[in-house]
Amino acid sequence: MRLAWTLALLPLAACTVPVHKPAAPIPAHASSDELAAAIAADASKSEHESDPQVRAALAAAAGRDADTCIAQAPREVACLFGRGVALGLEARAHPVHANATLNDMLASLAQAESVDATYADAGPARVQALVWIRAPGWPLGPGDPQRGLAAAQRAVALRAQYPPNWLALAEAQSKTEATAEARASYLHARDLAGALPDTPDRAKWLKQAEQGMSHLP
Repeated sequence: MRLAWTLALLPLAACTVPVHKPAAPIPAHASSDELAAAIAADASKSEHESDPQVRAALAAAAGRDADTCIAQAPREVACLFGRGVALGLEARAHPVHANATLNDMLASLAQAESVDATYADAGPARVQALVWIRAPGWPLGPGDPQRGLAAAQRAVALRAQYPPNWLALAEAQSKTEATAEARASYLHARDLAGALPDTPDRAKWLKQAEQGMSHLP
């Protein structure tokens, strides 16, 4: 199923949430940052989890933390972004209802962007871009490559030194048949990542840039 395949890719976006401290156990009166970190930890686990029951449990835990965060601080960017990430996990775990869930996810991310567009290195715009360019279009999903391209451009304009923003832009350019521009963006993402210290994130971004270029015509 095309939608299920798309949803399997969404946790790549979710893992851009900042993690400030271990997410478990959650304190009785957890702060917004602690709840956001818990959601990020669940997203990271879900990315490497193949068991659908475990993914569903992680999505449920992230959803509870997002609800708690929103109840405490409904206009705080960490909560709005965390809710968007949690909804992405829910969409992956329950693809039957994914269309509505992804629309809710996009709405939450748009709210986060309106509060603080720079949060998580322009995460709200970057994750919106990935959803729009990876999800199928109407009637199966909310996919819209042109909106994805615009969102990725916003992310790059805000945080031009962050490689994932260029990776998102390159993917959007590829989806909108701007092949030369996509190649240039992948190369720039690779150069930015290559200049960073050796970390697992750096290795992942370099791999994504190389894979992206290999898929271009």
